[in-house]
Amino acid sequence: MKRYRLGFTFRRAARGGSLLVLLGIAAGCSLGSGPDDKPTSARIRVEGTSPNALKLITSTQFYEQFNTGTQEYIPVLLKSDTVEIQLPYDATMSTGAQFSIYVELLQPEVATATVRMRVDLDNGEGYNQNATLADRAALIYYYIYDELVF
Repeated sequence: MKRYRLGFTFRRAARGGSLLVLLGIAAGCSLGSGPDDKPTSARIRVEGTSPNALKLITSTQFYEQFNTGTQEYIPVLLKSDTVEIQLPYDATMSTGAQFSIYVELLQPEVATATVRMRVDLDNGEGYNQNATLADRAALIYYYIYDELVF
């Protein structure tokens, strides 16, 4: 049996979605998080149609901040990369030292794109969303891995 630090994991994903708290206590083991549930890579796929190039913004250096006005958590990017993509798009990237990923698909024009964005993490977490992006709309997914040890 592997021995892990006693802890718990917070996971927040998909546009400030619901918070999933995993708590685990067992003799000598943590059911909260272990090395196998830290995602090290994310496969990003975008399919569909668009009359123009779309922008893909990705980051592994970000955090969440609570917005008291909307009562929601919002991601705050510290550093990001932006690329123009043509559809279909398929790439794999590292989740970095924080084991977290932010992905934003942006329609930068006043036009309409019909897309499907999938983000598959190597720990089994994932995101799969169809959307119609019109007039500078965006589709956002983020996953934060955070382990608090006590």
